[in-house]
Amino acid sequence: MNKGVPLSENEKQWQQNFERRLEAVHENRTVTTSFLDPRQLELAEAALKNRSDLSYTVYGGFPRAERNALYIFPAQHQPDLPPVTAVKVSWPGAGDQLSHRDLLGAVLALGLKRDQVGDIVMSEEGGALIMVETDKADYICSNLLQVGSLNVKCSPAETDQLPLAKDDGREIKGTVASMRLDAVLSLGFGISRSRVVLLVRGGTVRVNWRSVSSSSLQLSEGDQVSLKGRGRLIISSVEGETRKGRIRLKLKKYS
Repeated sequence: MNKGVPLSENEKQWQQNFERRLEAVHENRTVTTSFLDPRQLELAEAALKNRSDLSYTVYGGFPRAERNALYIFPAQHQPDLPPVTAVKVSWPGAGDQLSHRDLLGAVLALGLKRDQVGDIVMSEEGGALIMVETDKADYICSNLLQVGSLNVKCSPAETDQLPLAKDDGREIKGTVASMRLDAVLSLGFGISRSRVVLLVRGGTVRVNWRSVSSSSLQLSEGDQVSLKGRGRLIISSVEGETRKGRIRLKLKKYS
């Protein structure tokens, strides 16, 4: 991961707002956040490290969730989990007709905000599981009747009884001249490096959930790169060099 990068103005503002929210936590009051992306969670935990009077739990509905909520409480209180519920969505055939983007778009079209929705994962039993704030589950189940051209059925599900999600990422192997952002994005998404430069300038690329402004940024194993509207890449492993000095990479791509 890239360390030591100063906070952007937006990140500073987010962290300041979060620290102000912490002041609401006292003997008879706790705070639950909406779903945080990994970068926001990192900023939140950095602020909480300075508060020995507070404790917190992190939960996104299942192990290794990408988007998580925080339950923050006085250190002397008993811990609890943030109120996260899964909504099971099924459709005829329960195949791959619907994507993550289709499901997210349909849920947001009901009037929910992005931070009220956590991860959306495909279920081994077919269909999908959408992690949401518990008090939004019934509303979604009553109103999410169609996604695209398909009729769907929804029901709330206890997260501790969920089937494991299947790993729907696609593995990509290839070589790059360097670990620059433009080279890795070009390999992962099949677009030219000159096009990557324009996309970075347009603010559509994030590395480890942070906006970036330089296509020459050096990446490392384990980094995550997202391209708005196209999905994200994880650098699974750096596997040495070819005889011509190119770097062998193994990527995982999620659309």
